[in-house]
Amino acid sequence: MSKLKLRKYKADDFLNIGLMEYERKCREGQPVEKWALVKEKAGPAVTMFDADERIVFCCGVHDMWPGVGEIWGVFSPLTKEYPLIYFAVKELVDILFEKHGYVRLQAPLDPAGCPETIRLNELLGFRPEGLMRRYGPHGEDRVLYALIKEDKDAE
Repeated sequence: MSKLKLRKYKADDFLNIGLMEYERKCREGQPVEKWALVKEKAGPAVTMFDADERIVFCCGVHDMWPGVGEIWGVFSPLTKEYPLIYFAVKELVDILFEKHGYVRLQAPLDPAGCPETIRLNELLGFRPEGLMRRYGPHGEDRVLYALIKEDKDAE
């Protein structure tokens, strides 16, 4: 297994990532190029790639207002080759709280379409807060998960 590296996210990273089936379905009929550009400017974001320059995932935060951000992430099928990816994501979350000053991070997740993402967020300490009806790009329901700095600090 090769070592993973990080760089600042660029819109082309999202356009060049090999998407998981779930991600492909979510993006059907959506303005993907616009989404990729918006995420580049929305807040801090990184791309993780392997030694062969293959993109493993892109993630970042869309700033809602000072101290509050909504996490987004796009995982490629390559994530299955890196079972310890949790530690890299945890480090990124720690950096967001400590160096970027967030007090709340939230993520609207699709429990039916992507249970792996929910499992990762729960391992990171995110807790479900409520149902967001018809929130997804095709009208699917999402569950809002959040991690509050005080809860994280109490770990």
